[in-house]
This record gives sequence, structure tokens and C-alpha cells, in this order.
Amino acid sequence: MSQTITINLPDTVYSQLKRAAELFRQPTEAIIAQSLAHSLPPLLEEIPFQYQPDILPLLQMSDASLQIEMQRAFPQERWSEYEILLDKKKTGSLTRKEEKRLDDLRREADLLTFRRGYAAVLLKRRGYRLPTLQELEQSN
Repeated sequence: MSQTITINLPDTVYSQLKRAAELFRQPTEAIIAQSLAHSLPPLLEEIPFQYQPDILPLLQMSDASLQIEMQRAFPQERWSEYEILLDKKKTGSLTRKEEKRLDDLRREADLLTFRRGYAAVLLKRRGYRLPTLQELEQSN
């Protein structure tokens, strides 16, 4: 299924589209559709609903802010606390307060993961080269 829309383009943009269509031997409409598909941000529907309000602001961030966001790390002291509580949960000896804390830490870690991933996807869409896994491991 497709929709038809009418847009006004500057002559220079239209000329570029026409030329690209000729070079790729495709209809101008196909070039426009492909260009739009590659420039639109990824949909938030791919992010679990409860995290979407925390991810949405990333769409408005500058490239520099997204790069900072992508580099964020879960603080070591909270990671240690998370692991201790997780081990304690395996033995079934968590208090309600500890269970709540474990849930809070899990949510915080999940949110950080989603924000970092979404920031990386947005930067990639904006033309940035992302570091390889090996480069990331070397920087830690």
C-alpha cells in the first residue's frame, strides 16, 4: 500500500533527485521513498512501552549529546550492588526492600542500555561511524 502526497521542493533538490533517478535508473518517486526511509529515525515502538518516555528526548539531542549518551556506563558501585542482590535472590533470601532495590537497579540498567543503543542508532542514521566491539573493549 502507498500514499500520495504533494510537496514543493527547491529546484536544486529536485534536480538532484532527478539526476539520482537517472543514475540509478529508478523512478524519482523510488529515490524519494528510499531517501526518506533512510533519514527517518527508528520508531519508538521497537522500545518497550515503559521506557519510551525516557528515550523520546534523544530524538531532539545534538550529535555531541548523543555521543555522550552512547558512552554512558552503569556506575561500578551500583553494578556491584546489583550483582550482590541478584546472588541473594538466587538463594531466596531477599527482603521486600532488597527486592524493590533490585527491580530499581534492573530498570536503571535496562534504561541505560536502551538509551545507549538508541543514541548509537541515531548517530549511525546521521552518518557517524560507530566504534567496533574491539574498539569499545580497548577503550575500557
